[in-house]
Amino acid sequence: MKTLIIGSSPCAVNSAKELLESGNEILISLNKNEDSSAIDEFKAAGIDPAFILTDTNILSCRGCAGDFTILMASGGKTVSKKISGVIIAEEYEKKPNFAAYGLKPAPGVLPLSFLTGTGIYGINASKKIPHAGKIAFLTGLGYESNPVIAEEVMLASLKFQTDLNLQTYILTGNLKVAGNGLEKLYRETKTAGTVYFKFTDTSPRILQDNEGKVTIELVDEITRLNFRITPALTVVDEIISPSAYMKELAAVFGLHTGADGFLQSGNLHRTGIYTNRKGIFVAGPSRSILNVAGNITDSANAAILTSRIPDDNIKQEAKAEIKSGSCIRCLTCYRCCPYRAIDLDIRPSVMPDACEGCGICFAECPRGAISLNFPDNRNVADAIRRVSDIGKTSPLVIAFCCGRSAGRAKELAICMGYRLPQNLKVIEVPCSGFVSMEYVLSAFQNNADGVLVLTCHAGNCHSEDGNIFARRRVEQLKETFSQMNFEKERLEIKTLASNMGYEFAQITNMFENTLKVLGSGNLKILKVQK
Repeated sequence: MKTLIIGSSPCAVNSAKELLESGNEILISLNKNEDSSAIDEFKAAGIDPAFILTDTNILSCRGCAGDFTILMASGGKTVSKKISGVIIAEEYEKKPNFAAYGLKPAPGVLPLSFLTGTGIYGINASKKIPHAGKIAFLTGLGYESNPVIAEEVMLASLKFQTDLNLQTYILTGNLKVAGNGLEKLYRETKTAGTVYFKFTDTSPRILQDNEGKVTIELVDEITRLNFRITPALTVVDEIISPSAYMKELAAVFGLHTGADGFLQSGNLHRTGIYTNRKGIFVAGPSRSILNVAGNITDSANAAILTSRIPDDNIKQEAKAEIKSGSCIRCLTCYRCCPYRAIDLDIRPSVMPDACEGCGICFAECPRGAISLNFPDNRNVADAIRRVSDIGKTSPLVIAFCCGRSAGRAKELAICMGYRLPQNLKVIEVPCSGFVSMEYVLSAFQNNADGVLVLTCHAGNCHSEDGNIFARRRVEQLKETFSQMNFEKERLEIKTLASNMGYEFAQITNMFENTLKVLGSGNLKILKVQK
């Protein structure tokens, strides 16, 4: 098994080391922005430079977990490599907040990374760190900071206090200490003598003269006393953001990103280092802002999961299949597949090991050229027809339920003894994105008085956008029903989580009451009349 590791972060180095120790092959890709010191980090960890490709850009990725083909430009040449799995551990970027505090870089005004990257006892540090005077840290003033920056600030402050015997001040807004051990670290800094000034209603006045010297004037919000600090060194915190290369990698690998641009969305199904693509993992600084412990954990998890990629492909999921005789190569399936499971060769085809069986391509295909084959031989169309055979003593409600959310909520509602509509018929689907317009219309044409489509909450859909596709179809059908004089209230879409048994009962019972008011409805009869 050969794993491609992209990046030179400590997380990438640790993953490479663990994979080699467990007998796996590796290939390391470093882009043009990573200097020779990156290679030194790998060499220090005992990793042979022969495994490293420098000045490399990833151009394309085809295939699926266990059988990726990666095309890359390296050293002026185009290289194609067969890879079983990918770990992206690209370092993020830090931008000092000089402008936010009205400061300019100067010998006595340094970014936080100068202390954390070079180290207080580093070669360059002795030239710029004073041996006397006060040290002021500016962090989270006027914007929300994060626990990683807070930890770095407190660790640097603690070293100044305990090792160099320099008085430190931390000026902050909402100091983030929610991380593991940060409350303890906060108490240690205070015990060591660090003075905190926290600002909620006021802000310090920060002045810098032509020579770069800083003066800070403030009113302590607790004592209401005026203070004036003239630090020998002012340390400015930083904004952490994804590197520009991460955006390129997201496009090449087809990865969903979060609002902050990191290579992992906020989807609860992507916890840990998982992405929307099997066999591609994002670790450490590529997926989030993590402290040292978090990066170590990610690197270990990445090494373990890439070592067992063949086992992950054994899962029994519904699989999509494209009927070659019906396909017109419109590439709708390729564009809408959230897992990049469609391969393009002479014609589109589904890679079974990459397919997660969501059914979005099935529902979106304009030619009906895709089938979804369930491992238990389920047939949704037959299930809809069987429902129509029951005798109706109350409104017939057909509910298409996502198997990961609403389907589990229904089971919970039954276990908790909640009353459900007498003629509620649940059809469980792998994802709400599988519920096509044809299925909804078929339910009405088979005597349903109303149809519910129950999806995951926004941002919690395993396929990321399945609930969005479902909502769009439902809204289009409701508009069509209005034009046909067929009550659009007979079709509803709602969101549920798997633990919402009470809400499942509430939604279905309220929908049944709506249908009782509307009376019997039959789309098939309506079409004959028109």
